[in-house]
Amino acid sequence: MLAPILQLGFSTKTKTTRSKAKTLGWIGLIVAIVCASTSTTYAKMLTASLSPLSLLFLSESIVLLFTAMSFGIVPIIEDLFKHGKKLVAPLLVVGIANSVIAPMLVFTGLHMSKAINAELYLRTYGIFLFIFASIFLREKIHRTDIFGLLCTTAGIVVVALKGFSTGFGVESGDMLILAGALTYAVGGVIFKKRLRKLHPEIILFVRGAIAVTFFIIISPFLEHNLVGELKAFPMTLLSALIGYGFISRFLYLFSFYEAVEKLPIHTVSMVLPLITVGSLAFAHVTLGETLLWYHILGGTLIILGSLVVQLSAKHFRGKHLSWHLRHSNRHHL
Repeated sequence: MLAPILQLGFSTKTKTTRSKAKTLGWIGLIVAIVCASTSTTYAKMLTASLSPLSLLFLSESIVLLFTAMSFGIVPIIEDLFKHGKKLVAPLLVVGIANSVIAPMLVFTGLHMSKAINAELYLRTYGIFLFIFASIFLREKIHRTDIFGLLCTTAGIVVVALKGFSTGFGVESGDMLILAGALTYAVGGVIFKKRLRKLHPEIILFVRGAIAVTFFIIISPFLEHNLVGELKAFPMTLLSALIGYGFISRFLYLFSFYEAVEKLPIHTVSMVLPLITVGSLAFAHVTLGETLLWYHILGGTLIILGSLVVQLSAKHFRGKHLSWHLRHSNRHHL
């Protein structure tokens, strides 16, 4: 008589725990979408007063600080050394590509381009990653994958051609952003092949450390004056600086991983493309950038392509989809 009662009580408690976890997961997912939607806009605002090198140093320093405060330096270093010296080379390559070269290209391009364009052109990262994975990792490409990639490519072309109202109009700033997306994809493929077992906080810590080290080494040769830029830095942009480092980067990642841990992975993958919608809306409202019909059409095609690939690709199941989301979804931006 007692056993069924205990079993019923245990079942009720389990359902309550799962319900709370699911609620926390949805809260984390919503927060992640909102936070990630601010990234390109905040970065665009900061390029008006900070050089790409200064912005790289400050943004990565903020992420490094919050990562160390949240997870602890000692546990991160101990976990890093557990994996041995064989990961040093790929970590350095990925760190230099994704925390130095690519951000410098994107920040420089943002100075000459609009946040709306930057958001859409950065989505080519998924195309480059998919192509590189098929070439270097021998991942199979299916018909539905090709359809998804064509949708994404069509979206980029619509934006580049301004709704086919002009000739091919990718400006120098847009080209730098495309080059940055390609560089991110190179680092992403190396990461997928050699570093997929590392915890995300280790990657954040290492990339932040590499960016800060790069700044310290290169600044004297460029006669870079960070102090002078900070003295002239408008206080009105202080919220943008904190927002980019804390909200767009750290808080997004924290909320994202909370959602991944507590929600079905396919649920997360289907909702995350809303980040592009939020980014375009945030740039329009905050910066007053004109959101034209071809931006909307291009963004719709890009989101459709992303959804098709995530829904249909056979290699995006279970752990493979989990990896793709954890390490390939805007964590570099």
